Amino acid sequence: MDQDFAKYEALGNDYLVIDPHAAWTDLTAGTVRMVTDRRRGVGADGVLFGPLTDPDPDDGAAGPGTAGRVFGLRIFNSDGTPCARSGNGIRIFARYLLDRGYAGEDVFTVRTDAGPTTVQVLDRATGLIRLALGPLSPSSRDVGATGADRPMLGETLVVDGEDVEITCLSDGNPHCVVVREEVTPELAHELGPRIAGHPAFPSRVNVEFVQVLDHATVRAEIWERGAGYTPASGSGACAAARAAQLLGLAGEKVTVEMPGGSLEVETADSGEVFVTGTATPVVTGRWAPDFRTRLEGGPR
Repeated sequence: MDQDFAKYEALGNDYLVIDPHAAWTDLTAGTVRMVTDRRRGVGADGVLFGPLTDPDPDDGAAGPGTAGRVFGLRIFNSDGTPCARSGNGIRIFARYLLDRGYAGEDVFTVRTDAGPTTVQVLDRATGLIRLALGPLSPSSRDVGATGADRPMLGETLVVDGEDVEITCLSDGNPHCVVVREEVTPELAHELGPRIAGHPAFPSRVNVEFVQVLDHATVRAEIWERGAGYTPASGSGACAAARAAQLLGLAGEKVTVEMPGGSLEVETADSGEVFVTGTATPVVTGRWAPDFRTRLEGGPR
């Protein structure tokens, strides 16, 4: 191929796409940290590794929960940890598939560790893409919280002596939503890591701070468990909107405003959650010889 990586962004949430067909394909937690480092690497919120051969026996044929051709994808946070699903990441990957000619049709499936996500391309020129993320589960078992299995809706979490009301959901990735009268980046930086690493969540959790502006609009500030503060998140926006809906604070169609931009989230009567937004290419490149040597030798 004519590139080692491609960098894309979606509402300021940026990822490096590394194609297995490229010359360098040895991806580890250490090399992910190296390439996403914003001072010594290219810099990104994470890495998208694909397209992979789909694990289904039919090798790319549609199966249960899929539509059209199936493309496998592994997602990594910037700290090297795996990410089961990312709304912005999947939209970026879908745009990459279009740009590189992998996806000829406007409807196809991206399969991650969280399962299949149906992708619908609404406008190829602008990269407007709609994802079907499936129902979001409020089960504490799915979220990865301690205690008996229960729906985590309007539950109280004690954080350093402070009672915090939380609603938790999972779309394959765990989310903890905190509704406040006002949300700010300072709040996300101060309270986000304390909730994300709370003992109630042994595997950590993504945190969304949500301010309800009206029945169709919410504002969100987001702290991700594997990347820290982020200007936008596709799956985080879905969790924010769905939590507001379940708490009776929003309707079935919600605009989620984030520092990086807005996403449209819609929930069907079946509970299926859809998110619509754009993804934009930034740059393609090749590793410099010295940097490639470092990657092949592993992190120092």
